[in-house]
Amino acid sequence: MELDPRTLEGYRRRLRYKVCYHVGGFCPDVEDLVQETMTRFLEALRDNKIRNPERMGAFLSGTCNHVIAEYRRQIWRDAAAELPAQNAAVAPEAASLEMSDEIAVALAQMSDRDCRLLRAFYRQEKDKDEICRAEGLHEGQLRVILFRAKERFRKIYQGMKQRAS
Repeated sequence: MELDPRTLEGYRRRLRYKVCYHVGGFCPDVEDLVQETMTRFLEALRDNKIRNPERMGAFLSGTCNHVIAEYRRQIWRDAAAELPAQNAAVAPEAASLEMSDEIAVALAQMSDRDCRLLRAFYRQEKDKDEICRAEGLHEGQLRVILFRAKERFRKIYQGMKQRAS
């Protein structure tokens, strides 16, 4: 299936708006995220991987969501990797171990399922499809459960930090 340049430019404009909304208009990587989304979309279109061609917009939106999620995970990992270097008074190994202990304490206060899912998704970097198969969930369910688990973890972890200071 071929798309005319006018349609592609319309998709690109809508994607740019969506990416700016989700990552912020001042993010220096907006154009890169739009380009990555368009590349994946055009590859899927070329390889006939779009099951419902009449729902191309929905496919493109879902692809954009995945690209944004990958971008956020990468930023999160990069920030976590830089965290020990910011505190020069503490040896990097000690800061890392202390943070690991704090994370373990926070995870111990959560349900087993939430811990498994957070570890699989963030620590082991498993694919969503793989986690869904292992847990017997649909992708929509996993997305909601992960969102809520992250919020619970954040509240517990921030509460621990506030009590410590």
